Amino acid sequence: MTLVTKSAYARARGVSPAAVTTAIKSGRIKAAVVTQRGKELLDFDKAEELWERNTQQQPQPARERTAKPPAPLVQPTDQQLQAFIQGLPEDQIPDLNDSRARREHYLAEKARLDALQGRKELLPADQVKAEAFNLARGLRDGLMRVADRLAPTLAATADARQVHHLLMEEIRVALRSLGDA
Repeated sequence: MTLVTKSAYARARGVSPAAVTTAIKSGRIKAAVVTQRGKELLDFDKAEELWERNTQQQPQPARERTAKPPAPLVQPTDQQLQAFIQGLPEDQIPDLNDSRARREHYLAEKARLDALQGRKELLPADQVKAEAFNLARGLRDGLMRVADRLAPTLAATADARQVHHLLMEEIRVALRSLGDA
């Protein structure tokens, strides 16, 4: 008895997996179904016999179907699995607990970042860069206008304290606009 999956049987028959499922549901090859470890498999030889007997002949598809059954599903033994794992390099065998801990840490960190972003405590970097650029440009423009606004007044003023006061006032106005933004 050769057990195969529905899709493997469909490939061997040259039909779609849906056709095999339909044949099982309609009862044409239901007797060939074997449940093993909770999975439905087909006894290839019995399914072939039932398919031929219970299905009307239709024109053969352009590609010929495989005459031999596909390789049966073979579950590796514990010794085979152990030999395979022991053959792997040490850095490719993660400890299950480490993997779970990393996954849980990642999920917790992602949830924390999502919560911070939802409360607007965390912003995307490109948004922060754009805002910082706009603030710096506003400050630069404000400081560049100081000379244009004060040049005539300072040229007419001979008192150093008044020049200092006028300059400080204009610089404060420019910096205040930065704080307001």
